[in-house]
Amino acid sequence: MVNAMKKFKSKKKSNNLIIYIGLFVISISFSIKYIYEKNLVNKDSLVDFLINDNFNKYKNNINDVDFLLKYALNIDLKADDKVSKIENNQDESTINIEVEEVINEPLVYIYNTHQEEKYNSEYLEVYNINSTVLTASKILKEYLKNEGINSIVEEDSVSDKLHSLNWKYGYSYKVSRMFLESAYNINPSLNYFIDIHRDSSIYERTTTEINGEKYARLLFVIGLDNQNYEKNLAFAEKLKDKIINYNENLFRGIMKKSGKGVNGIYNQDFNPNTILIEVGGQYNNINEVNNSLKVLAKIISEYIKEDLNE
Repeated sequence: MVNAMKKFKSKKKSNNLIIYIGLFVISISFSIKYIYEKNLVNKDSLVDFLINDNFNKYKNNINDVDFLLKYALNIDLKADDKVSKIENNQDESTINIEVEEVINEPLVYIYNTHQEEKYNSEYLEVYNINSTVLTASKILKEYLKNEGINSIVEEDSVSDKLHSLNWKYGYSYKVSRMFLESAYNINPSLNYFIDIHRDSSIYERTTTEINGEKYARLLFVIGLDNQNYEKNLAFAEKLKDKIINYNENLFRGIMKKSGKGVNGIYNQDFNPNTILIEVGGQYNNINEVNNSLKVLAKIISEYIKEDLNE
């Protein structure tokens, strides 16, 4: 008799739980129906809200660059791709570089002296991502990795360091030099140093079109106040030749700077393979920047592989 009563109570609780769940579902259904009927929110906006809410929670679990490449730009980088090809836009010839294995030690240090320089983020507003030169550096790192070249991106904040030292913005190159030296001390395999910036010129000057796609044009800056600048210039010239071989309109030129009112060195006295690259300008969107970084990664990796084989 006692066991029968326990079974009855257990079954009753189970039935009550089912009833409560049913009532909850019904109440939700009526609530949504009421919202629609009263036009408090249309169906599409409610669905968008529910999707976007879950989408943003998912996005927060991966870093911005991974998200940007995979979902905003629809790029799937294949780590096991062993062959790098650069298509020549002029004569349709190709350059094939066989990569036997990914070089494990980092060879390239990518940094941003002016880390907070922004691109046009209109393209990314829906993803709540701000596109900066730091974003560009991270994308370049991924493309280099896909070419078999490991690199390091400096993520320590230049502005925070300036603030902690009570230094003005003009000391940014001094801070990036500190970061550069620290990275090299930790990773002595580093031998190529790339400072990514973006220009402030008009859109028409920083943009070109190749095969129906928009690209952010590339500009090199070489400081002549470094007494060994010829080696940096030689490095820039070799990269320039490879870019022009791809498409001459992608390259804006090599800007040589010296004298009063400019830095004139840009940390290029640190290593002969140090360069400042302006990737597009403030009006370029990240899609245009991405197109150029894909080419730039192939150019740099080709140069490094040739350099290592000499």
